[in-house]
Amino acid sequence: MKQQPDHSSRGHAEFSPSSLKYVSKCAGFHGREGTNSAAEMGTRIHEALEVHDPSALHNEQEVEIYEKIVEMEKNFLDNFSGIAEEHNEIQVDVKLNGTETWGTCDRFLILKNGNAIMADYKTGISIIDPPEKNWQAKAYTVGAFQKFPEVEEITFVFYVPQHDQSLYHTFKRSEDYDNLVQELSAAILKAEATRPKWIGGKPAIEELTPSPNCRFCRYEDMCPALGGLVLEVAKKIDPQLPDVDIENTEDPAVLEDLWAIAKVVSNWSERLRARTVDLAKNGVEFPSLRLRSMGSTKKVIDNQTLIGIAMDFGLNTEEVLDSATLSLTKVSKVIADKVEKSEKKKISQDFVDACQNAGIIETSDTRYTLS
Repeated sequence: MKQQPDHSSRGHAEFSPSSLKYVSKCAGFHGREGTNSAAEMGTRIHEALEVHDPSALHNEQEVEIYEKIVEMEKNFLDNFSGIAEEHNEIQVDVKLNGTETWGTCDRFLILKNGNAIMADYKTGISIIDPPEKNWQAKAYTVGAFQKFPEVEEITFVFYVPQHDQSLYHTFKRSEDYDNLVQELSAAILKAEATRPKWIGGKPAIEELTPSPNCRFCRYEDMCPALGGLVLEVAKKIDPQLPDVDIENTEDPAVLEDLWAIAKVVSNWSERLRARTVDLAKNGVEFPSLRLRSMGSTKKVIDNQTLIGIAMDFGLNTEEVLDSATLSLTKVSKVIADKVEKSEKKKISQDFVDACQNAGIIETSDTRYTLS
């Protein structure tokens, strides 16, 4: 097995090419920290593609995505002249008007005719904008034009195996470069002026633009523009809801009104989600949504038979009980059901007290809600 690269430790620019899609929509956008299983899978596949070795991938799905990208890339490159120079995981510094950024693109190939192909691998299920509309592709292309001044044309391609797509566009230095620089500069400069206002305060509502991307922003729950949008939706559902000063969220009276509004919107959204899932289960196809199984739970409905079967497999009663998680509430109810109604509450409490005194109960922090 070849030495595996470690992409997880690689840094990112403050306004990285991959974040510009979100920043261009809303200058106050700031992505959440942390990772998830899809991102970690993508990192492993990228590392495997860099060294052309899938042996460190975790499962069949990852290997399948890896092999699909290899096949897609080979088929795409067959349409071009031979490769004169090859760069994998190439960092490009993007110098703009009064600002800059940088990023790492998966592959850069200089062809024998002097043109270039720049490629990025997309391993997830998200819909990818084509390169001519894709902020990441445009930033990488500008950086590549700057890094390789002899290259006049760059064909940028996204390989999207989960949608069986190779999305590509040819950028020409003479026709596209200046416009790309201006477009990128304007978006980043606006974000540089807006995002810092979250520190110790908030940007003005007119500086923020709600969109579906808000769910990825760390300031989602305190954004006045998103709050205003939610309020508008809620009042369409229930016109009797009160008007609220959405920017004054430190006032208890305002928060109480917002609590009621949130319940209206959350109830509506849960119904909408359930309906959408039902449609997907019945075969309706959506542009980017995919039906995913969350698995199912299994519940034992006959404890005596369970113990008997477990003993058939070599366990004794004590071992079965040690492996079980018994519900204090359910056992307490069973005990109370065996006595007269007037005694139920007392014997139930006596049982809980006995368990408490025996030191077999661990009490979690109290949970709260509002009603």
